[in-house]
Amino acid sequence: MASDAKKTRQFENGSAAFDRISSLPTSLMELILERLPTHDTARTSVFSKTWRNVWGMHPRLHLDEHFISQLVSQKFSELDEQSKILEVSRIITDIFSAHRGPVLDFLLCIPRDLPIHQSQDMVTWIKNIANSGVRKVELLNESQDACIVPSHFFSCSQLTHLTLMNCILNPPLGFEGFRNLISVELVYVTINADMSFGTQLKELEMEICTGIEHLGRQFKRENNLTFLSIIDSEDIDWQWFECTQKMEVLRLGMDEVPSSGTEMITLDKLLCNMPRLSSLFLDGFFLKILESGAAILKKFPRAMENLKYLYLHRIELYDLIQIQHVLCLVRSSPYLHTLDIDLDHGVQSSDGMDLLDLATLSDHMIRLETLKIYDLIGSRAEFQFLKLLLASSPSLKRIELKMKDIVDDPTEELRISQELLQIPRASNSAQIQWM
Repeated sequence: MASDAKKTRQFENGSAAFDRISSLPTSLMELILERLPTHDTARTSVFSKTWRNVWGMHPRLHLDEHFISQLVSQKFSELDEQSKILEVSRIITDIFSAHRGPVLDFLLCIPRDLPIHQSQDMVTWIKNIANSGVRKVELLNESQDACIVPSHFFSCSQLTHLTLMNCILNPPLGFEGFRNLISVELVYVTINADMSFGTQLKELEMEICTGIEHLGRQFKRENNLTFLSIIDSEDIDWQWFECTQKMEVLRLGMDEVPSSGTEMITLDKLLCNMPRLSSLFLDGFFLKILESGAAILKKFPRAMENLKYLYLHRIELYDLIQIQHVLCLVRSSPYLHTLDIDLDHGVQSSDGMDLLDLATLSDHMIRLETLKIYDLIGSRAEFQFLKLLLASSPSLKRIELKMKDIVDDPTEELRISQELLQIPRASNSAQIQWM
């Protein structure tokens, strides 16, 4: 009876509950830590010495925006900005000191109103993760001033995944790249010297980046790139695309002509070195500038037999060059599964569809199954384009349409649906769905 009473008192005091928590298998503790926010992860160290040891060896260290904002609001809300930076930096340094195991997955978010990257401790943090064999790094800078990535970063020899936002890369002279890096995402990043991310790189995404001309060494014959995305980034070197035989996914989008000194290439030359290409994203601007003064082909000399998904952004059906390129892409992709088009109406001065010989164009049948068109306004050019696609797609099963937001007429969708049903088409089983 006395023993039972003692156990009851222990349970009431919470010690029995803590004993059960501390007796969990280490693997289960690690799974729990993976699912907790950083602030709560650190607090588990008070449970017991066992939890403190597991936390100290946990390979994931995410210092996200929620963690830092919570830290500031709870402890330093009354301080001025510089004092907040010093205090937050000190705590992050203390976390590294208490973390005895290797940091393999590191995320640091720099808040918009707290530029902690200006602290001298930033060098220590990057040196720490470089020495611990970090494999995944996410450095997300939301402040106004760009973050200069410390030089120790370039010694992260085990790095496999990298994400940088609003950063500046100053690679050391002769930097040959990372041995194991396979995925890179750059947003608002400036590259100031020649470099390569390494021959193992498979995925490269760049959005609103400058200095990308310094990546020429990345595009050598031995490169392993399968995914490339370049959006609104300056200085594309079109010679890169002579070494893209392994490319499976390509995304290109831009608002103005690249300032690269290399000569622009035609659409067929851009894609002819990508026999494995399965997914392609292009915007209307590229479909204009890639003409390079040459005659637009009705069909590429070599079919893109692996292309299954084609996404075209900001397409003007009043622009003859864009329309011809779109149709050339479709006709050159005999196994195309999904065509996704986002329309841009621009200046509707002429109807490019009227200038095409629809009878001859519809002779090429394609295996299209899903057609998606966004921002319709119900124009004649749109119906002409839909007429052509419907007549050329005997396998079409699904048509998804979305009206442009400025079209505020509830009867317009019904009118367009009725007119589409009257268009002669190769497939009578295609279902029309409005989004």
